Amino acid sequence: MSDKGDKTCPLCAEEMDLTDQQLKPCQCGYEICVWCWNHIMEMADKDNSEGRCPACRIPYDKEKIVGMAANCERLVAEMNSERKLKSHKGKPKSSEGRMHLSNVRVIQRNLVYIIGLPLNIADETLLQRRDYFGQYGKVLKVSISRTATGAIQHSANNSCCVYITYAKEEEAACCIQSVHSFVLEGRSLRACFGTTKYCHAWLKNMPCSIPDCLYLHDFGSEEDSFTKDDLVSAFTSATNYWCYK
Repeated sequence: MSDKGDKTCPLCAEEMDLTDQQLKPCQCGYEICVWCWNHIMEMADKDNSEGRCPACRIPYDKEKIVGMAANCERLVAEMNSERKLKSHKGKPKSSEGRMHLSNVRVIQRNLVYIIGLPLNIADETLLQRRDYFGQYGKVLKVSISRTATGAIQHSANNSCCVYITYAKEEEAACCIQSVHSFVLEGRSLRACFGTTKYCHAWLKNMPCSIPDCLYLHDFGSEEDSFTKDDLVSAFTSATNYWCYK
């Protein structure tokens, strides 16, 4: 199996790598990436409730998933050891660019990630209006999770995920405070700061050809930067589950 993965997470539409594909969070077979599983569990902890599978709504078995995460951590450690060995034998570091940051995600404090949005209002233009998320500040972009073909990715309860990019960090914080746990059409919304990754062109020390590229083109702050290895390590501790600020 390739460490780059050949699957896409149905929630965030990101490619699922080896760590993601080893994690089988629910018996119904619905697979999501480590990042999205972490979001679900973190938001459930905030509400003092159980993290549930977006598809079948069965509560996740934390102990079972932590055991899987431990196995993932060993696999990732072995992969990293092999990569380090190859890098020492291969090209010098100066030619590797910034590719070591390809597995890093950085919290964007002007980006809001929302889970549980009803499909009947899943429209980027509509959600940008003041009746919805525009009431909390200037919205720069609304992005609904979609498949490679452009179809909206949704769970079995006809809800989807959306990313809202605001002009200011305080606007995003206001949105999260107002939206998290808000019940809309019988569904409880979950909201938190979103994460982003580094632009592929920037990682390769090349100019980015995408005018409105929303990925990072500069180093993110260390305190807001996390790898999947960090999340997996956190999952293996029964008393220290990872929490986004």
